[in-house]
Amino acid sequence: MTFRTRTAPKPTRRRVRRSDTRRAVYITITFTLAIACSLSLMGGVFVASYYTDHGAPIAGVNGEAISKDAVKDREKLDLARYDREIADYQTMRNQGKITTDEYSALEQTVTTSESTVNGDALTELINEAEIRQYASKNNINVSDQQVDAQIQTDSTFAEMRHVEIISVPSQPTPPASAITQSDIDSAQTKAQGYLTEIQGGKKFADVMTEADASGDSTNSGGGDLGLITKSALVVDPNLADAIFALAKPGDITSVLKGTDNSYRFATVTDIAPQFLDSAWESTIAATSNGDLYRAYARNEAIKKAVENVIEAKYVTGPTDQREVREIGVKAGYGQPGDGDEVELRIIVCSPSHDESGAANVVTTDPAWTEAKTRADAAVAALRADPTKWASMVADTKINDDTGWNTGGGVIPWIPYDIFNTTTETQQQGLDMQSVATAVFKDGLAPGTILDPIQIPAQGWAVVQFQGRRPAPDQRIANAQFEVNNGTDFGAEAKLMSEAADAATGGDLGWVSPYMLKSVQLQAIDATPVGRVSTMVNSSGYFIFLVVSEQTRTADADQQAKLLKVVFPNWLDELQAGALVWEDNAAVSAAASASPGQ
Repeated sequence: MTFRTRTAPKPTRRRVRRSDTRRAVYITITFTLAIACSLSLMGGVFVASYYTDHGAPIAGVNGEAISKDAVKDREKLDLARYDREIADYQTMRNQGKITTDEYSALEQTVTTSESTVNGDALTELINEAEIRQYASKNNINVSDQQVDAQIQTDSTFAEMRHVEIISVPSQPTPPASAITQSDIDSAQTKAQGYLTEIQGGKKFADVMTEADASGDSTNSGGGDLGLITKSALVVDPNLADAIFALAKPGDITSVLKGTDNSYRFATVTDIAPQFLDSAWESTIAATSNGDLYRAYARNEAIKKAVENVIEAKYVTGPTDQREVREIGVKAGYGQPGDGDEVELRIIVCSPSHDESGAANVVTTDPAWTEAKTRADAAVAALRADPTKWASMVADTKINDDTGWNTGGGVIPWIPYDIFNTTTETQQQGLDMQSVATAVFKDGLAPGTILDPIQIPAQGWAVVQFQGRRPAPDQRIANAQFEVNNGTDFGAEAKLMSEAADAATGGDLGWVSPYMLKSVQLQAIDATPVGRVSTMVNSSGYFIFLVVSEQTRTADADQQAKLLKVVFPNWLDELQAGALVWEDNAAVSAAASASPGQ
């Protein structure tokens, strides 16, 4: 039997087509999946990148996140507000409400704020979150009408006055540290004398310069304050009221005593009336975002509502208060452990009347000899009549100094280290080592006019030694030792304290919550009635005697003082207790970008 191999059947066209179709489907599905994966990956990268650039938290406040976009939005909003402020000041200038110089000063202030908008925006958002969270927990709410009122406030520029003040501080007679009633009376007499000069026909600006040259007004709240609103005036309420009660430019207030024992009077050279920008909100909304601006205004309204609640509780309401006396010593300019301090007055006679170029003139140059001759003549004149000091300091034919001359030539209480070229903490010193060697000699009597002292970098110095005393930390330690060993607290305060209430035995009065910084209040609260607190280091050195305590409502004078400090001190405490974190790298990157980007 014969077998034959059976030939395999030839595939049909339909079967070939079916195989090709399946292959195409598989390939299509594969490519589709690959494309989908790629798109998904790209989408993920895009989403991650977008989140990193926009939605990622840059900071957090008690669990509430603040995104990068929120910071950028606030930057843009702040810039819109600043730009509108400048435009409004331009309008006020063009309408003759403010002068060109006043406009330039106001514009510079706004421009300075614009330059820090990156860092400020995040700080604003953090502070708003803290206040908003407090308000929510304490059921403090604001209505749409209150938000509208806040926007109206934002768009209204309060009356501004160009203020000039002459201030005469009560200063202790060296080498004493504490101010006596005689010092206070002397300051009042000087201030009244300056006012009498003006009333007799002298220009206010000339008398202000005279007070500065005498060392009376400098650094004591005097001078040209420029165009300013009443709320921005950092003066006692009675003086602020008097300034804004003046009827017209050129009018002068009476001499008024401040809580710091300084005597001040003021004038106004210009009055800019209240200005309303009716297009404020619409302009900012067009430049930035209307909803964001209303949210900002709502936060401002919430802050004001919280402030009202806090003031109602701690300013006008009854609180637990303690009657307190204090001894306070200013922190000074040195570091603890730097040793004794000296105070002196100085006139400098420089080669060729050029203090800044003295270091470049060799000591054998005749210009140094001529400067020494002038210094010798100044010493002789002052030894004959020390009352000539103020006029000689102000005379540029005699005094070439440009650093201390506007303050009567007074170099305040400083330790030896500050006289060095570089201090122990690597800060720039006065580069007056030769002066330090002379004034730290033992046995010098206050008021002594020293022989001329050569300062190679400046010229020949004519120095009046004012006094020498222990360092601030040592003085408060000495005071505490004396009190703890039986010395009457009030008597020690009159002798040692540098606080404004020294002349009254350190009578601080009734101390209520948030009247002082928290570290001071904590020390007072921790001290039993009739006892003296431990030493407190808080922008100076303090000890407190707790006289008595009671629940009481502050009187009108105390309330006026509390209105200036209670809410800021309360806010400091709120912010100190908040749990805040910041992405430092992201904050730095944002700060390096240009404003508004």
